[in-house]
Amino acid sequence: MAPAAADAFLDEEAADAAAAPRQRYSTKDTRATSDDSTSSDSSSDDDGKSKAKVDPGELASLSETFGFGERRLKVPCLAAGWFLACISGCIYPAMAFVWEMQAFVFLGLGGLSFVSMTIQNTLLEIAAAEMTMSLKTRWFDALLRMDMAYYDLKDVAGTASLISAQAAKYNKGVGRKLGEGIQFFVTLIGGFAYALYASWKTTLITLTVV
Repeated sequence: MAPAAADAFLDEEAADAAAAPRQRYSTKDTRATSDDSTSSDSSSDDDGKSKAKVDPGELASLSETFGFGERRLKVPCLAAGWFLACISGCIYPAMAFVWEMQAFVFLGLGGLSFVSMTIQNTLLEIAAAEMTMSLKTRWFDALLRMDMAYYDLKDVAGTASLISAQAAKYNKGVGRKLGEGIQFFVTLIGGFAYALYASWKTTLITLTVV
């Protein structure tokens, strides 16, 4: 074989050897990209299925929401807690009304706010705990009254965790959070009422801007 032909042959062999790793890497990159796209498509399908399974159902009425628990315990606690929430909501409008008075008035209002909010939260948490326990008990009794066909159709493996999770949400909704909602609502109404009393023109202008 001539030297020139041999050199050309060796050059071709070296070029093929250098191109082979690049082809392997490109094949691996293509496979990795296809795997990533497949996994992302499957995860999006799973998310869509999970979202499609969520059914909030019908909202409960007020009588159904507060129908749990014994009346002799929950009614006084709820009534006193809501009343104290209204008192707590009036604290800040009262502080604005007596702004020009002496400092001990604010000290008294601060002490009243502390005592009122402490008793308010304690009573509402007691009532919420009572109603939550009654909710879980009645839920469990309802499950025991179900026919065997119900357990063939429903997956009861996570029933205990479901009851605990929903009961925790119920406890949070009818306890301290509800009292804070009443308190802030009364604060809003009292603040607007005092603002209209102090300067109704400025208040209306501020409301139009907001």
